Amino acid sequence: MGNLIRLLLVVLACLHVEATLAHRAGSNCTTISKRREWANMADADKKAYIAAEQCLFKSPQKLNKMPGAKTRWDEFVSLHQIHALQIHSTGQFLPYHRYFLNVHQALLAECGYTGGLPWWDETKDAGKFSKAKVFDKILGFGGSGQGSKNCVADGPYANLQVNIGQGFQTNPRCVNRKLTDSLSSSCSAKDVATAISGKDYDAAWLAIYMGPHLYGHMALAMMDGDSITSSGDPLFMMHHGFVDKMWWDWQSKDLAKRLTDMGGPNAQDPAVGFIEFGGGTESQSKMWGKPTAAMLAVTPDPTAGDNGNITTLNHVLSSLGIIPDATVRDVMDIKGGYLCYEYV
Repeated sequence: MGNLIRLLLVVLACLHVEATLAHRAGSNCTTISKRREWANMADADKKAYIAAEQCLFKSPQKLNKMPGAKTRWDEFVSLHQIHALQIHSTGQFLPYHRYFLNVHQALLAECGYTGGLPWWDETKDAGKFSKAKVFDKILGFGGSGQGSKNCVADGPYANLQVNIGQGFQTNPRCVNRKLTDSLSSSCSAKDVATAISGKDYDAAWLAIYMGPHLYGHMALAMMDGDSITSSGDPLFMMHHGFVDKMWWDWQSKDLAKRLTDMGGPNAQDPAVGFIEFGGGTESQSKMWGKPTAAMLAVTPDPTAGDNGNITTLNHVLSSLGIIPDATVRDVMDIKGGYLCYEYV
């Protein structure tokens, strides 16, 4: 009987290994979506993507739960605003933003775009962001903002309005940004290599967050440089495609371990707040206010699925109804079935 039990345990272990390898190979993917770098996309695909983004700015909101939202785009930006204190300076930073990109893809599909999400390889333009093809005024996102409010004055997103922000406010404002080339030098290939050199997830998410992710945001200063609602600028998704690829490149160095490596707090420590600013949540609230009662009423429990204050694979990722909730485990593998894409 003892030998039989040992044999069964060996068989089960082998089956588990085979299942893990099959999962890592993306066997659950039916059609792998190609995420192409913007400069390498066909002009027709760029036009289709831009048209879908513009459509979201013009489509009415649907959920009737996002405070201040008037359009479908507003709902998307509000989602980031509502989650802001859970998805920045925390372990769920990388998985939530991967999920957030998936939400974006679902919204684009509502407006007829079925291609893969583009991304921007910022390493190729480090130190000279303003010269990047992504800022083309016809087949791009327009350039640096102009005037006292840094409104984007050219390209497909000029004269478009966002009703979410700054911070935890809900006031109409233009799509705006301000490019600073010198800050973009910290998005170089060398800086990326350093950011993804950590041996475990706790080291990796922090290095990515405080490295090219942060400097990219600083160099772009999207939506008044506001961490909470910077997603109001469509360029945000290009930047976070770059960030997501960094995480995947780190994971790919050792998939056997890194498809399950997760950690870090699931909500900000009030004494710290956003790591990059310092001073704690109360002090930082002087910059952008605090969540309103209406926002708090729809804010998910940051510990959902975790049974504690550390981010786990069971952590629940929510879009408040735009798409169904998922878990961190669902988004760990970009070819695992729930997600099905690759960077090319």
